[in-house]
This record gives sequence, C-alpha cells and structure tokens, in this order.
Amino acid sequence: MSSGRELLLITGIPGTGKTWYGNKFAEEFGFVHYDLEDQQTLNRLAYDPAQFIAELRARRRSVVVTWGFFPDEDIAAVLQFRNAGFKWIWFDGNRNAALREFRNRGTVQDELFHAQIDRIENSKIVERLRPTIINSFDQDGKFKPADRLLREIKCA
Repeated sequence: MSSGRELLLITGIPGTGKTWYGNKFAEEFGFVHYDLEDQQTLNRLAYDPAQFIAELRARRRSVVVTWGFFPDEDIAAVLQFRNAGFKWIWFDGNRNAALREFRNRGTVQDELFHAQIDRIENSKIVERLRPTIINSFDQDGKFKPADRLLREIKCA
C-alpha cells in the first residue's frame, strides 16, 4: 500500500462492530466501505472474487471490507483478500459485550450468534491462519472510539 492508503479486511465474531466501524472509517477517515453482509456486494464477490478484489485494490482511496464470513465455506475468498495485500483484521474480545451488541441489532435470533461462534471455534480459523486480532471493546465492554481502533489496526 503506497502513499498512506490502507486496504483492510475486517472479520471476526458477531457483534464486535465490524460494519459499524467500517461505516465510521468511511465517515470519519475517508475510507470506501464494502460490507459483504450486503447481498448485492456479496454477489459481486461470489461472481468473480479475483476481479472484485482487483477493483478494490485499484481504488485510489483507502478501502475497508467488513465481513462476518462462514469459516467453513468462505476461507478461499478471505485468503484471496490477504494475498492481494489486504491487512486481515479479526475482531474479538468481550463475548458478553458482543452478544449484547448482537441482540441490540434485533435482526436475528441469538441462536445464530452461538452457531457462528461454534463454526469459528470448530474451524480453528484464527489459530490456523493467524489474522491480526483486535479487541474492539474497551475495558467497560463498549466499542472503542473509531480513531483509537484505527490507530491500533495501523500499529498491529
């Protein structure tokens, strides 16, 4: 990445603020945010991962991609991002705070949170592939300020 441009892929456990931080990085720091929870964006990735990633790399601005992917299904695409120069960040931390934030969204049932945690732990994705792990919560179980988290990511 040249001239200070950042390429970030933010993944991790549910409820850790992946999409929220992606939006904040776009609003506050000029990133272009691609949310792979958005079906249309995910379809673009699925259609031609190499082309989609190349288009993101070609952007002149910093790019943040956020994705709560299924570790047993989507790992090839995650590795393509990493191999293309994206810094792979894994959000984890206070699991009770993550569950609280997941519930606050009110979009799906708690069982989906627990099912994704089980998929993550059973796949041993973090241990096997060693992304950069960042705790998105402060000591009080609240999301860290976006500028502080971005500094942590840049320094990691």
